[in-house]
Amino acid sequence: MSKEEKLRPPLPRDTYKETNRILEKMRETGLILGGKDSKTEKNNEKEEKNKENELTMEKLNRLVSSAPSSPKLQTVTAEIQETVDRCTRRSKTCLESTKYKCTITSDRLAQLRKTVENATKEHRTFSIKGGWPIIRKELLKRNWIEKYEQGTKQRSQSADDVTSNLPVKQEWESPSTYVEKCERTVMSRMLSSYDVDFYWSMRKEPSDLQHRGNAYKLINRFSRSLFASKEGLALLLQQSYWYSEENISNISFPRCYVLGFPDHYNLFVDDFRQTACMGLLKWFTQRYEDKLDVHSIEGSIPHSALQFALDRCTEYVAEQKHLDIDKEFPRVWDHEWEQFLGFFHSVVHKDELFYDFKDKLLTKYALAKTCLKEISRFWPQFDIDGMRNIWIMKPGNKCRGRGIQLIKNIADVDKIMGLKVKYVVQKYIEKPLIIYKTKFDIRQWFMVTNVQPLTIWMYKDSYLRFSSQIFSLENFHESLHLTNHAVQCKYINGQLRDKSLPDDNMWDCHTFKAYLKQIGCMEKWNQVIFPGMRQSIICAMLASQDTMDRRPNTFEIYGADFILSEDFTPWLLEINCSPDLSFSTSVTSRLCPQCMEDIIKVVLDRRKDSNADTGLFEMVYKQNYPKTPPYLGMNLSVRGRKLFRTRGKPPKNEGKEPRERMSLGLSSKVRKSLDYYKAETLHDNVATKLLPKLLSPDIYKGPVIEDLMEELQKSMYESDSGIKFVHPRTANPDNPCLEPSRNHLQDTTAKKKPATAGRAAERKTASKRKRGKH
Repeated sequence: MSKEEKLRPPLPRDTYKETNRILEKMRETGLILGGKDSKTEKNNEKEEKNKENELTMEKLNRLVSSAPSSPKLQTVTAEIQETVDRCTRRSKTCLESTKYKCTITSDRLAQLRKTVENATKEHRTFSIKGGWPIIRKELLKRNWIEKYEQGTKQRSQSADDVTSNLPVKQEWESPSTYVEKCERTVMSRMLSSYDVDFYWSMRKEPSDLQHRGNAYKLINRFSRSLFASKEGLALLLQQSYWYSEENISNISFPRCYVLGFPDHYNLFVDDFRQTACMGLLKWFTQRYEDKLDVHSIEGSIPHSALQFALDRCTEYVAEQKHLDIDKEFPRVWDHEWEQFLGFFHSVVHKDELFYDFKDKLLTKYALAKTCLKEISRFWPQFDIDGMRNIWIMKPGNKCRGRGIQLIKNIADVDKIMGLKVKYVVQKYIEKPLIIYKTKFDIRQWFMVTNVQPLTIWMYKDSYLRFSSQIFSLENFHESLHLTNHAVQCKYINGQLRDKSLPDDNMWDCHTFKAYLKQIGCMEKWNQVIFPGMRQSIICAMLASQDTMDRRPNTFEIYGADFILSEDFTPWLLEINCSPDLSFSTSVTSRLCPQCMEDIIKVVLDRRKDSNADTGLFEMVYKQNYPKTPPYLGMNLSVRGRKLFRTRGKPPKNEGKEPRERMSLGLSSKVRKSLDYYKAETLHDNVATKLLPKLLSPDIYKGPVIEDLMEELQKSMYESDSGIKFVHPRTANPDNPCLEPSRNHLQDTTAKKKPATAGRAAERKTASKRKRGKH
């Protein structure tokens, strides 16, 4: 209790009763919190109540000030005085608010209703879940109308209802600001029965399903983004090699395993063992090159551990070269691996040495150096692994650095295998790029405005987040290794840290460029760092495209965290949905409002004008997706007719063919090919060697010999019924083109035999004459 409160004169008991009676009356009139809302319909009654309230407050102040002192009575505590002061302030604001309610006249109300109607027709209504003053400001600047999120039942649109119970005027508000706030409230109530055109919310809410039902509504969140979780990103990037394309999409991601899957755990154990073998060889070669001791008389590690690591690395190189097809390597048992990992931990982490080598150190060094050179060709992350075999374990679905820990033993991983929370284990980058001996990472914003086809926008400005302590691999405390602002804000910057680093542990990209210029690597940002981050983001989104929500009119802003290796290569660590856009430091106080303004430029201004200003957002990727051809109403149909054997009369122009062949219903081409086949098979038996080769009547173009044609047709078309061929002229002399009927057919076998024999004799005589001439 302060000194003034102790010296304040106490109030008599009668004064307390009078004060309670006045306060109860004020509750009834709605002047203090907890009372009933005053709902009057006429302005005259409001004015009378205002006068009564003024008189009541004056009477209350008079009673408090004129109270006599009495040592036996209670003193006025701070709570009582605070209550009285709050009642006084609220009564004044209530009086002012009732005065400004009357400024919304019927004409002004009609104008507001007309404005609301125009906004609904032009699709300029929005709703925001939460604060977000920058987003609200940009939308209001574009003449959009906000519909406030209501937790209670929606109000009706009657004129008396939309103007009643308006918000209370605050002390810091000017009259014009208060009137504007009341008008926005009235217009929001007029939109109670309308669905908004733009909905902004950075958290998943049950009401999101209702907003997503309207496909034409613009929403700032996709319903699912599996890559935004550490578990989902690790699983999706296993297929990233299918989406890699030179200078377009290529990702650098430390190898990661999801411990909830048994096969992933087995792969992690194999990776951990192989990395330990390489780490021991790196330790040995580095100590030898630095001319440090690797063995001593008091050493406790056998040199067989180094030979074990050499054998395992040699076998790995042979497997990569496919030399293990014809050669079988000896099996290594689990107890052998456990023994080796114990030796590795003692050497690398506890600085123990080997006892005296029997072989020369130079020979071992040459073998280890050659083996490491060979294995670096088949181990893509050889440079970032270091020698300590440190891994980082993260909860699969948590953020802000919660639950993250560094491990160096498999036993630490086995402890969490039975837990319900799924963890991912990722190789820790032991050789990061550090600034003034301090670790940092880069937060890069990007936005996806369409999934099919995939469209990605990348923000040109980014910022660096530093740790509060000097980087070291011997201390696993989170203040050294986790650069999240949510983690570092809990710690005080170390005294040994360089004074050139910022106190709030953040740099923007322009300050980082100046630092690169200072160390002579100015071109690294434009040639290596920024292009590498762009390609990593594109590759990650392409690998995740099949699992993303394809709802149209949806966009979302993401935050990707990168860490640089010693060669300035950016390595993707994770992607966060709903990134922190608060004004936590001097850097974010400038970048975050600017980013939110540019988001509205991309999603709204560019819709109307493709050449509109997009701020610092740059479209880095747009998928070439073929457009679906328009449907013209054409029907696909297949037409055909049935094939059957016909028994009708043959055509008149084919009278020379018998009716048996015409009844087969064959086409002219088929009949010609049949004639060709029969002429080939019967040629040797019918025609002599002196006659020209006749394949078919249609093919032969030489002079027509009547007797030869007659003989050929007779042999080819002789039927099994015993009916012989009769020449058309003999059958029907009046019309030689008509086919002879069955009644005119006669057996002419006897008449043809002499003629045939005579002709054969004549042919023999002609052939003898020709021979004699020769």
